Amino acid sequence: MEIIPALLEPTPTALVHQINRLAPFFSRFQIDIADGVYVTNTTVTVAEALTAIANPRPGAASPVSFDLHLMVKDYETQLKTVERLSRRIKINAVLIHASLSPDYPRLARQFSFPIGLVINPNASIKQLDKHYALSNLPVIQVMSIFPGRQGQTFIPETLNKIEQLRRIGYRNKIFLDGGINDRTLPLICQHRDWPDALCIGSYLARSNDIAGTLDRLKTQLGRASPPNQFLP
Repeated sequence: MEIIPALLEPTPTALVHQINRLAPFFSRFQIDIADGVYVTNTTVTVAEALTAIANPRPGAASPVSFDLHLMVKDYETQLKTVERLSRRIKINAVLIHASLSPDYPRLARQFSFPIGLVINPNASIKQLDKHYALSNLPVIQVMSIFPGRQGQTFIPETLNKIEQLRRIGYRNKIFLDGGINDRTLPLICQHRDWPDALCIGSYLARSNDIAGTLDRLKTQLGRASPPNQFLP
């Protein structure tokens, strides 16, 4: 499982500070964008984030790339902003919430970067499969908390969605986001199907010893038995 820092910051300055702290250890980041409408809290905007990160980051282990998690109601305007400002930035994927019922085929044709869907804890994989051709999605992000503020309690039942996605034949990337730390990681590793990436927010952002925190996570992953990925 890849570990991706999930950054939920109120200002461009705070965002760049966290990236610079983490850049010696990570080359991929997920930036959370909250609008105060779809979720109650607000963060740096897409325009502010992309402008701030367009400059080189000293100390990075390798060229840095980004995912954008749009916790926003007006996602189409934000996607247009990403298209306009992303020339100097490597964007891996932009993630929008399935609960907003986006017209995915149209969006995938309209924009040049990969677009994935985010599913909330109360979402039904069966219903998602009815509405979307899941094999066309490069990434699905499973929320293990309700979207919004960091530091919420991990919801173990959301791990079943990873297995459900694999059982219906989804073979692309699955991310898990929310409440992941050294106490909840063993619960994740106990499941037969693992996510491809763990998006870790406050556990990394609030750490005063990033190297030690990362070592603890990697040690736990190393002790876990590999999952039986994709078995029927």
